[in-house]
Amino acid sequence: MRYLLILCMVAGVAATAATARAGEGEDALQAFYRSVDTLRADFEQVQVDETGEAIQRTAGEFLLARPDRFRWSYREPYEQIIVSDGNAFYFHDVDLSQVTVRDVDRSLRATPAQLLAGGKALESAFRIEEAGRRDGLAWVTLTPREGDGDFTEIRIGFDDSRPARMELDDQLGQTTRIRFADVAVDVEIDPARFQLVIPDDATVVDGREQRP
Repeated sequence: MRYLLILCMVAGVAATAATARAGEGEDALQAFYRSVDTLRADFEQVQVDETGEAIQRTAGEFLLARPDRFRWSYREPYEQIIVSDGNAFYFHDVDLSQVTVRDVDRSLRATPAQLLAGGKALESAFRIEEAGRRDGLAWVTLTPREGDGDFTEIRIGFDDSRPARMELDDQLGQTTRIRFADVAVDVEIDPARFQLVIPDDATVVDGREQRP
Protein backbone atom coordinates (compact mmCIF):
# COMPACT_ATOMS: atom_id res chain seq x y z
CA MET A 1 0.00 0.00 0.00
CA ARG A 2 1.64 3.23 -1.20
CA TYR A 3 0.13 5.43 1.45
CA LEU A 4 -1.83 4.53 4.53
CA LEU A 5 -4.05 7.24 5.94
CA ILE A 6 -4.75 6.60 9.61
CA LEU A 7 -6.99 8.33 12.07
CA CYS A 8 -8.41 7.91 15.61
CA MET A 9 -9.99 6.21 18.75
CA VAL A 10 -9.08 6.11 22.59
CA ALA A 11 -9.29 3.74 25.71
CA GLY A 12 -8.61 2.78 29.38
CA VAL A 13 -7.00 4.50 32.34
CA ALA A 14 -4.37 3.07 34.69
CA ALA A 15 -3.44 4.46 38.08
CA THR A 16 -0.33 6.61 37.81
CA ALA A 17 2.14 8.31 40.12
CA ALA A 18 1.79 11.55 38.20
CA THR A 19 0.36 14.51 40.06
CA ALA A 20 -2.66 15.07 37.85
CA ARG A 21 -5.87 16.04 39.56
CA ALA A 22 -8.84 13.75 38.96
CA GLY A 23 -10.63 14.49 35.69
CA GLU A 24 -7.94 16.80 34.27
CA GLY A 25 -7.84 15.15 30.86
CA GLU A 26 -11.62 14.92 30.57
CA ASP A 27 -11.93 18.54 31.72
CA ALA A 28 -9.46 19.61 29.02
CA LEU A 29 -11.39 17.66 26.39
CA GLN A 30 -14.71 19.20 27.41
CA ALA A 31 -13.17 22.69 27.59
CA PHE A 32 -11.79 22.23 24.09
CA TYR A 33 -15.19 21.18 22.73
CA ARG A 34 -17.03 23.87 24.66
CA SER A 35 -14.85 26.95 24.19
CA VAL A 36 -12.85 26.54 20.96
CA ASP A 37 -14.68 27.54 17.78
CA THR A 38 -11.80 27.45 15.30
CA LEU A 39 -8.32 25.97 15.31
CA ARG A 40 -5.30 25.95 13.02
CA ALA A 41 -2.20 23.77 13.53
CA ASP A 42 0.65 22.06 11.73
CA PHE A 43 1.10 18.37 12.40
CA GLU A 44 3.63 15.58 12.05
CA GLN A 45 2.41 12.01 11.91
CA VAL A 46 4.35 8.78 12.27
CA GLN A 47 3.01 5.25 11.96
CA VAL A 48 4.85 2.52 13.87
CA ASP A 49 4.46 -1.26 13.73
CA GLU A 50 3.96 -3.62 16.66
CA THR A 51 7.71 -3.55 17.41
CA GLY A 52 7.78 0.26 17.54
CA GLU A 53 9.62 0.67 14.22
CA ALA A 54 8.51 3.63 12.10
CA ILE A 55 6.98 2.55 8.81
CA GLN A 56 5.60 5.87 7.53
CA ARG A 57 6.05 9.59 8.21
CA THR A 58 3.77 12.37 7.00
CA ALA A 59 3.20 16.07 7.71
CA GLY A 60 0.66 18.75 6.95
CA GLU A 61 -1.88 21.27 8.21
CA PHE A 62 -5.10 20.93 10.20
CA LEU A 63 -7.98 23.42 10.22
CA LEU A 64 -11.16 23.17 12.31
CA ALA A 65 -14.33 25.27 12.46
CA ARG A 66 -17.25 24.09 14.53
CA PRO A 67 -19.65 22.61 13.93
CA ASP A 68 -18.44 19.77 11.72
CA ARG A 69 -16.08 21.61 9.36
CA PHE A 70 -12.44 20.64 9.08
CA ARG A 71 -9.57 20.33 6.64
CA TRP A 72 -6.73 17.83 7.16
CA SER A 73 -4.09 18.38 4.47
CA TYR A 74 -1.08 16.12 3.94
CA ARG A 75 1.72 18.02 2.22
CA GLU A 76 4.31 15.23 2.29
CA PRO A 77 5.28 12.66 1.16
CA TYR A 78 2.09 12.67 -0.97
CA GLU A 79 -0.47 15.44 -1.27
CA GLN A 80 -3.81 14.32 0.12
CA ILE A 81 -6.70 16.41 1.42
CA ILE A 82 -9.53 15.47 3.77
CA VAL A 83 -12.33 18.05 3.95
CA SER A 84 -15.69 18.25 5.70
CA ASP A 85 -18.05 21.09 4.78
CA GLY A 86 -20.49 20.01 7.51
CA ASN A 87 -22.59 17.91 5.17
CA ALA A 88 -20.19 15.73 3.23
CA PHE A 89 -16.74 14.26 3.84
CA TYR A 90 -14.24 14.40 0.94
CA PHE A 91 -10.95 12.54 0.57
CA HIS A 92 -8.87 13.87 -2.34
CA ASP A 93 -5.79 11.93 -3.39
CA VAL A 94 -4.15 14.59 -5.55
CA ASP A 95 -1.50 12.29 -7.05
CA LEU A 96 -4.07 9.67 -8.05
CA SER A 97 -6.62 12.34 -9.07
CA GLN A 98 -9.35 10.56 -7.12
CA VAL A 99 -12.01 11.95 -4.77
CA THR A 100 -14.04 9.82 -2.36
CA VAL A 101 -17.25 11.34 -0.93
CA ARG A 102 -19.11 10.10 2.15
CA ASP A 103 -21.72 11.30 4.61
CA VAL A 104 -20.13 13.12 7.55
CA ASP A 105 -21.98 11.07 10.18
CA ARG A 106 -20.70 7.84 8.64
CA SER A 107 -17.07 9.01 8.74
CA LEU A 108 -16.52 9.42 12.49
CA ARG A 109 -14.16 6.47 12.71
CA ALA A 110 -12.22 7.49 9.65
CA THR A 111 -10.33 10.58 10.77
CA PRO A 112 -8.81 12.26 13.83
CA ALA A 113 -10.14 15.52 12.46
CA GLN A 114 -13.70 14.27 12.95
CA LEU A 115 -12.82 13.17 16.48
CA LEU A 116 -11.50 16.63 17.30
CA ALA A 117 -14.69 18.14 15.91
CA GLY A 118 -16.46 16.38 18.81
CA GLY A 119 -20.15 16.62 19.53
CA LYS A 120 -22.78 14.13 20.67
CA ALA A 121 -21.75 11.63 18.01
CA LEU A 122 -18.38 11.29 19.72
CA GLU A 123 -19.87 10.39 23.09
CA SER A 124 -22.27 7.91 21.54
CA ALA A 125 -19.46 6.21 19.60
CA PHE A 126 -16.76 6.14 22.34
CA ARG A 127 -16.28 5.58 26.02
CA ILE A 128 -14.27 8.55 27.29
CA GLU A 129 -11.98 7.98 30.28
CA GLU A 130 -9.35 9.88 32.24
CA ALA A 131 -5.75 8.82 31.49
CA GLY A 132 -3.61 10.94 33.85
CA ARG A 133 -0.54 12.99 32.94
CA ARG A 134 2.33 12.01 30.67
CA ASP A 135 5.05 14.09 29.00
CA GLY A 136 3.65 17.22 30.61
CA LEU A 137 0.19 16.71 29.03
CA ALA A 138 -3.22 15.77 30.40
CA TRP A 139 -4.45 12.65 28.60
CA VAL A 140 -7.86 11.21 27.88
CA THR A 141 -8.63 7.82 26.35
CA LEU A 142 -11.41 6.99 23.90
CA THR A 143 -12.51 3.40 23.39
CA PRO A 144 -14.99 2.53 20.63
CA ARG A 145 -18.28 1.23 22.00
CA GLU A 146 -18.46 -1.19 19.07
CA GLY A 147 -15.53 -3.38 18.03
CA ASP A 148 -15.97 -3.29 14.26
CA GLY A 149 -13.92 -0.14 13.56
CA ASP A 150 -10.34 0.31 12.38
CA PHE A 151 -9.04 1.41 15.78
CA THR A 152 -9.03 -0.26 19.19
CA GLU A 153 -7.99 2.75 21.28
CA ILE A 154 -7.28 6.47 20.87
CA ARG A 155 -5.43 8.74 23.28
CA ILE A 156 -5.43 12.54 23.15
CA GLY A 157 -2.95 14.66 25.12
CA PHE A 158 -3.87 18.26 25.96
CA ASP A 159 -1.77 21.28 26.84
CA ASP A 160 -4.39 23.24 28.78
CA SER A 161 -7.41 22.93 26.47
CA ARG A 162 -5.39 22.65 23.26
CA PRO A 163 -4.72 19.25 21.64
CA ALA A 164 -0.99 18.59 21.50
CA ARG A 165 -0.74 14.89 20.63
CA MET A 166 -2.86 11.96 19.48
CA GLU A 167 -2.10 8.24 19.52
CA LEU A 168 -4.25 5.73 17.62
CA ASP A 169 -3.95 1.95 17.99
CA ASP A 170 -5.37 -0.06 15.11
CA GLN A 171 -6.58 -3.62 14.71
CA LEU A 172 -3.24 -4.70 13.15
CA GLY A 173 -1.20 -3.76 16.23
CA GLN A 174 0.14 -0.58 14.62
CA THR A 175 0.05 2.87 16.23
CA THR A 176 -0.26 6.27 14.59
CA ARG A 177 1.25 9.14 16.59
CA ILE A 178 0.41 12.74 15.77
CA ARG A 179 2.12 15.85 17.15
CA PHE A 180 0.56 19.28 16.72
CA ALA A 181 2.64 22.46 16.51
CA ASP A 182 1.92 26.19 16.23
CA VAL A 183 -1.61 25.61 17.50
CA ALA A 184 -3.80 28.73 17.23
CA VAL A 185 -7.38 28.80 18.48
CA ASP A 186 -10.30 31.07 17.61
CA VAL A 187 -8.52 32.51 14.61
CA GLU A 188 -10.23 33.69 11.44
CA ILE A 189 -10.30 30.98 8.75
CA ASP A 190 -11.58 31.56 5.22
CA PRO A 191 -14.79 29.47 4.84
CA ALA A 192 -13.59 28.49 1.37
CA ARG A 193 -10.90 26.33 3.01
CA PHE A 194 -13.69 23.93 4.03
CA GLN A 195 -14.88 23.48 0.46
CA LEU A 196 -13.26 21.04 -1.94
CA VAL A 197 -13.12 22.10 -5.57
CA ILE A 198 -13.11 18.79 -7.42
CA PRO A 199 -10.89 18.86 -10.53
CA ASP A 200 -12.67 18.14 -13.80
CA ASP A 201 -10.38 15.20 -14.54
CA ALA A 202 -10.73 13.56 -11.11
CA THR A 203 -12.41 10.20 -10.62
CA VAL A 204 -15.22 10.60 -8.05
CA VAL A 205 -16.37 7.71 -5.87
CA ASP A 206 -19.61 8.77 -4.14
CA GLY A 207 -20.39 6.57 -1.13
CA ARG A 208 -23.14 8.73 0.32
CA GLU A 209 -26.49 7.19 1.15
CA GLN A 210 -29.04 7.95 -1.51
CA ARG A 211 -31.83 10.20 -0.28
CA PRO A 212 -35.20 10.78 -1.93
